[in-house]
Amino acid sequence: MRRILPVRSLLVSLMLALFSVVTAAQEIPKENLLAQPPAKEGEPSLKVCLRLQDDSPFVGSASVRVLPTQGYEASGTATDSEGEMLFSNLAPGTYMVDASAPGFLTLRQNIQIEPGRHLQTLFVIMKPRSLPAAALEVSPAAPAPEAAHKQPSWLPPGIDDFVPGVHSGVECPLPVVLRGTGQRVKQLASNLEKFSATERVDHYTIDSLGVRHVPEKRSYEYVVIVSQTPSGLILLDEYRDGSVDQSLFPAHIATMGLPAMALIFHPLFVPDFRFACEGLGQWEGHPAWQVHFIQREDRPNRMRQYRVAGSVVPVPLKGRAWIDAASYQVLRLESQLVHPIKEIGLTEEFLSIDYKPVFFHTHTQKLWLPQTTDIYAERAGRRYYRTHTFSDFRVFAVDTDQRIQPPKESYAFTNTTDNDITGVLTVTPLQGKTLHAITIRFTIPAGSSIFKIVGPGKDVSMPVDSVGGATFVHNGPAGAVKADAYFVRESTLDVVSDSTLPINRL
Repeated sequence: MRRILPVRSLLVSLMLALFSVVTAAQEIPKENLLAQPPAKEGEPSLKVCLRLQDDSPFVGSASVRVLPTQGYEASGTATDSEGEMLFSNLAPGTYMVDASAPGFLTLRQNIQIEPGRHLQTLFVIMKPRSLPAAALEVSPAAPAPEAAHKQPSWLPPGIDDFVPGVHSGVECPLPVVLRGTGQRVKQLASNLEKFSATERVDHYTIDSLGVRHVPEKRSYEYVVIVSQTPSGLILLDEYRDGSVDQSLFPAHIATMGLPAMALIFHPLFVPDFRFACEGLGQWEGHPAWQVHFIQREDRPNRMRQYRVAGSVVPVPLKGRAWIDAASYQVLRLESQLVHPIKEIGLTEEFLSIDYKPVFFHTHTQKLWLPQTTDIYAERAGRRYYRTHTFSDFRVFAVDTDQRIQPPKESYAFTNTTDNDITGVLTVTPLQGKTLHAITIRFTIPAGSSIFKIVGPGKDVSMPVDSVGGATFVHNGPAGAVKADAYFVRESTLDVVSDSTLPINRL
């Protein structure tokens, strides 16, 4: 049976990031100069491999120069492997290798190129430049027009209240940073087919004086599945303790989609934002580019939404990300409302996410995932502060024997288009059952999955053993909705495209 991704029906939808830069290393021991398969006769070559201290490739904007004691500088080309430069056709002699990158120590080392048929490889370990916080220049930001009100004391400083300190005299290559980060996000979407973790949620109500009350705590077995449609649309599905029931969350406020905030930097979503690089700063000792972003008014808001009482309201965001200068991974992301959302009474929201590398036993690479998230919000005069902490990550490949099971006794529907689709599900009882057919209408958000659970008091309030078959008629194009039925016994489910289906009534 074809698998349908878990539901994405949410009260608060969050969608989520990665980045990097350059410069030098430590002196390399002679034993790190390795003999490689021979190059063409008479053409000695040198391959310079930039590495981090954990032996992962350095992919920031590094400058690598190979200079002879006499003569012209050698020219190099990037190889197909990350962090590697190849310098070919070197005349025998002594050369100086100079490797540098913003935020890192500069390495200068002499190397002897011997005549003969060989390729030599030099491994350069890039070491961050350690600078005290006092060396960072803080630039007060001019208050943005939409941020003219005073920041409440129970909230962190606003995104536009000030610019955190950056190193003076370091030019930020924003197009390079966005391109590198976009590649990292695409890799994440491709490699992270599905993972699970233990999630802990601590929810605090905040009174009118800004005092937090005793927290309400929850813990879940959290599962997320990331996939892409043939058209390139990215789907994120998640559920907790095998359920999509939003009442599992404290105060019945569901905060979902945290792993997807990094998608702000995916090439598909980058055009929806304006980006500005504030300079080279630091985060927890790592050189990091500070990048400011804000939702463009002339572009659709596809990143964040609130779902309240059946209505979906887009929420425009502005924020700042710290992008690791060596790997183009997002170290931290902060976001805030561009303006209050009057339709739903949302006056304040501040979100921060810290990312850490996660090493999976079943994967050969590390993945950067959100470890802790802090959320501050005020809606309809009620304030709360919530933390999400993720631990004990586990990843599952699509072809693994370990399977994530969708809710039993349910119908699943996946919208594979970029537009919302409205449909009507009609479930008929078995012949001989004294029951009426049940009809429900719902909308599947663009790129989302929804499933309807069958059983007394559920979405389809009918005994499971009385279900005969079902038909789902929707107003999207043919093939736009993929559907399946998860029942112990056989059941039928027909999907019909009908563009004349009324949108506002059954």
